[in-house]
Amino acid sequence: MTIAIEVCAWRLSTGLVETLRFSDAGFTTRPTDTPANAFFDPRLREPPRLSRVLFDRATTYGASRASVGEILLSNPDGQLDELLTDYAFDGRPFVVKSGQVGTPVSSWPVVLSGLLDDVRSAGSDISLVVRDRLAALGRPLSRPKYAGNNALPEGLEGTKDDLKDQYKPRVYGSVLNVSAKCVNTSKLVYQVSDQSCNVSAIYDNGVTLARGADYTSTADLLTNAPAAGTVRCWGGLCRLGSAPAGQITVDVATAETRAGALLQAVALDAGIPAGDIVDADVAALNSANPASVGVWVDGEASGQAVMDALANSIGAWYGFDRLNRLRMGRLTAPSGTPTQLYADANMALTVRSAGVPSWRAVVRFARNYTVQSQPAGSVSTARRAFLALDTRQTASERPAVQTAWPSSEETIFETALVDEAAAAAEASRRADLYSVRRILADAEIPLGELGAIDLDNVVTLDTGRYGLSGRLLRVIGLDTGVDRGTAKLTLWG
Repeated sequence: MTIAIEVCAWRLSTGLVETLRFSDAGFTTRPTDTPANAFFDPRLREPPRLSRVLFDRATTYGASRASVGEILLSNPDGQLDELLTDYAFDGRPFVVKSGQVGTPVSSWPVVLSGLLDDVRSAGSDISLVVRDRLAALGRPLSRPKYAGNNALPEGLEGTKDDLKDQYKPRVYGSVLNVSAKCVNTSKLVYQVSDQSCNVSAIYDNGVTLARGADYTSTADLLTNAPAAGTVRCWGGLCRLGSAPAGQITVDVATAETRAGALLQAVALDAGIPAGDIVDADVAALNSANPASVGVWVDGEASGQAVMDALANSIGAWYGFDRLNRLRMGRLTAPSGTPTQLYADANMALTVRSAGVPSWRAVVRFARNYTVQSQPAGSVSTARRAFLALDTRQTASERPAVQTAWPSSEETIFETALVDEAAAAAEASRRADLYSVRRILADAEIPLGELGAIDLDNVVTLDTGRYGLSGRLLRVIGLDTGVDRGTAKLTLWG
């Protein structure tokens, strides 16, 4: 098998994008191939490796972790020196293919694709640094800040003495009792989100304010004051008719409150193009658990932090696959029709315990974003109890687990779920999932047998060892070592 790589780069001297082609064995494509008559320079000394894992023993949700190597090109003669001086690789794509010379390169399967970061010399080699795309989600979300230039009584940007250069808040999904920011002190205008949302309730020191008709525009909001003692809203803005007695807080939701759609929304805000997000995964996750979740972002926050909070709400994972697409799904017990892998005598196979099962799953939900220990005296007892705590929790137990495993412990999940019934259902699901003895198996297979197998797929191993025959296992780790022609799978079930 021959490994071929195509790299895009911006050439500084021409101002054009060029495609550079390398391989571990030089060859030229046929005139009828795509690309035609293209020479693949035999300088590929080491292609990139990509190792990805859905989760480890510490967490079973959130961002899948990836470890990406470098592309090493042999350069003892200095013929590739210009890659350091005349080419820019930042954010440019690359594709790694593997196939037989003589067959159309256009038909070779893509083993790996991704984006490049930079280039550097490495002794007699040139190293093309591969970008871990998850790093894009780790950067602070690009959100507007208050200009602080109100010319009171006009304006919605605060002043240099209060809100200037602070991030504007943003709502993803459904959130409770968030602290609104006063963006115009003269007209008592408060903001809870810089994007469109639906305000369901506004509170003054815990007391629900009477609602007037919603405004029809920002201009309407700035021009017409509400009646005394009432509040009117428009988008993420609310205007009070009277000076507040205490802290103004709001219950608010965006049009979409399902975890899959919100993960997609945050990824888009983090700069991931829509075409790089697998829509079928979003739809499947929305269907798997359509419960309302939500995160309120105030101050600096990374896309990954927000996505982790949303994903943990329903036990979901997300990450980039070997084709550089953002994938997502929910961890469930292995089920369905598996892909069968034949474990011959040469297969490297190790099996270990996934840890002691958990006897109790605790799900925390309904986060109160503004804890208030001393609300107004007229606040009801039930509301007062809600305001005093930052979260509520529900649990589901499997006591029989402690008979076999006396040291079994409870597992606590911090979620952004809003509804108690949804939280109770998720607690029961996770209790079922984690109260069963699970195993982890590592199996190494020829790269040619990998096919379409990817993270979250279900497989079986045809082996007589360890009672694995016929047992359904989920792929939670994948190391595609194209340089050695094998793929290492980590299986869970």
